[in-house]
Amino acid sequence: MSKKELEVQKILNGDISIPYKDRIQKVEEYLISISDDKTVFGNGKEIIYPSVFKYKHSFADGVYIREMKIQQGVLLTGAIHKYKEVFFLLKGRLNIMTENGVEEYIAPCYVITPSGSKKMGYAVEESFVVTVHANPTNTQDVKKIEDSMVAYNWKEYDEFLKKKKHEKNK
Repeated sequence: MSKKELEVQKILNGDISIPYKDRIQKVEEYLISISDDKTVFGNGKEIIYPSVFKYKHSFADGVYIREMKIQQGVLLTGAIHKYKEVFFLLKGRLNIMTENGVEEYIAPCYVITPSGSKKMGYAVEESFVVTVHANPTNTQDVKKIEDSMVAYNWKEYDEFLKKKKHEKNK
């Protein structure tokens, strides 16, 4: 096993000696480096919808709802959320990396995550997750919604925070 693989294994086993953002970044970089679009997906620059997940996108007035069925054994990372959000775990069991280590969530439950969070999780069992997001323009263009609610890297998120602060101080 390479040095990089050993470091990733330590992180996935709950080692919190490395700062949270660095832990997420190291695992994500590793996954991108082995991405084959068959068993490992992603490039770190967009949200992807691989066929191993089953998605459903729904819309209500001012709300976007995303349903995800995640197969057992899948390790996944998300984008950085610009706003506080909620996700509902309706079925299954997920281990999710947090600043405090790995937390286990067993359905049924819901979690409110703060802005600036980037989830990395492992599906211990087949899981069914529903996320709920503001959609003030009522667009049904999922890419536009995603671009408004997430950043794809920490630099982009920091720029969002600066812009938000600047707008607040006007």
